[in-house]
Amino acid sequence: MADPRNPRRLLYVLIALLAVIAAAVMFVKVRFFGFSLSDRGAFFYQVDGIVSLEPAGDVPLRISLAVPEPAAGWAFVPDPDFRNGFHVKQEGRFPRLVRTFFPPVTIRQVPFRYRLVPAPRRELPDIEPPAMPDEARIADSVKRAAEQILARIDPARNKPVSELIPPLLRELAALPPPEKRALASGKGADMTIEAAIAVLEVRGIPARAVRGILFDQRRYRQQPSVYLDVWHDGQWRIYRPGTGTPEPPDSFLVLQRNDHSLLEVSGARNTSILFSITRVPAGVEQLNRIRASIIDDHGLSEFSLFSLPAAEQNLFKRLALLPLAILLIVIARNIIGISTMGTFMPVLIAMAFLEMQLLPGLVNFALILTVGLGIRAWLSKLNLLMVPRISAVVVVVILLMQLISVGANLINLPEMVHATYFPIIIIAWTIERASTTWEEDGARNTLKQLGASLGAAVVCYLVLSNAYLQYLLYTFAELNLIILGVILLLGTYTGYRLTELARFEPLVKP
Repeated sequence: MADPRNPRRLLYVLIALLAVIAAAVMFVKVRFFGFSLSDRGAFFYQVDGIVSLEPAGDVPLRISLAVPEPAAGWAFVPDPDFRNGFHVKQEGRFPRLVRTFFPPVTIRQVPFRYRLVPAPRRELPDIEPPAMPDEARIADSVKRAAEQILARIDPARNKPVSELIPPLLRELAALPPPEKRALASGKGADMTIEAAIAVLEVRGIPARAVRGILFDQRRYRQQPSVYLDVWHDGQWRIYRPGTGTPEPPDSFLVLQRNDHSLLEVSGARNTSILFSITRVPAGVEQLNRIRASIIDDHGLSEFSLFSLPAAEQNLFKRLALLPLAILLIVIARNIIGISTMGTFMPVLIAMAFLEMQLLPGLVNFALILTVGLGIRAWLSKLNLLMVPRISAVVVVVILLMQLISVGANLINLPEMVHATYFPIIIIAWTIERASTTWEEDGARNTLKQLGASLGAAVVCYLVLSNAYLQYLLYTFAELNLIILGVILLLGTYTGYRLTELARFEPLVKP
């Protein structure tokens, strides 16, 4: 037994105990519950959704939802552990989820959940496109508007369909709504897709709108997206409305085509639907069944992160890598000797970069920080109190973000438009901290700390954005015990830092 009078020995025993517990739990999961160390092992997707509505109250409420088509490579399975009151009913060619409420109806949000299990892809019947309408049936105004657009993107009229779609969708996305109204009557992405269908109809190319959801676990909630489905080279191909790039089959789940609806609600108004989707290891199912048999309570069998709604699971998947990022900061400061601006500011900056791509994030960070420091330096001459000064900087940061987004939209840089997602508080706090350091330690030390913080933030971003590490630390959360042990072990290090070895090298030279 460890001697309590020797705290170092007690710490080593605690670290060893944490490592043994983590290894034992991982072994049991892999050996007996079917978990895989590979993120390409057996899995299924959990799809959660919420239908929001305003019920009439005195009439029955009926909700009918489309489910994924069998040709999508996924088999639709109702979630056996989620008692949502929906039942599967065959309506037309495909099944649908249906639920009925009898009056009085007061509910305003109706949740639902189902699973997508990988299955072989198969073609649907009647996949051939319908016959194109006679050109005489197309309105003259539509023809003129379509010919003007085609003259700009394909003046020689010889581009193949695959090369025609991207510039067409980009051209339509950049058109102002008044010019698109000659081709479409909708709004937003729906208007762009409707206009693209009209233009392609003039060229005799079959096209239709499809709605669905993206297999994007970074989105906590997502509305159904509308994409363009074009028939060419003997098959239907899906294109993104904004950029015109082909959408890979495994990244977009089709829920609605022209021949059936996504959501049908009777007995209510102002309806909307939101989805969230997350990937779940297949071993979770077996683990929940065994847990339920042990405690003899199926309700408590869902006592795990994998029983949470998909949106919350996606949030915790992002947070699962924070302990590893914190470990990197501990190594950078205590072993390497890098002096960052704030202990964990690089982790916060890295989380801000996750809302954007790395390069746009770095550009926005540098631009906002430079302007913010200039504004902060000017405000310091006015002898303002600290809270009003920081508040003024926050307001300037917000205005600058709006300016960056508007400018990026004008020059067609969609990645920079998302500058508004950059956490304002992090930027404002960084500006205030850098200003204080500038006044106390000078410009050189401030720029040095900012550069070190930015470099550490890039490393943390690469860790936080790694899909395999995210899968590993979320599925095997017990690995955090090992990370905790390593952090505790680093807390006992009293030797020289690597930067100090270079700093004191002249003292040991003969």
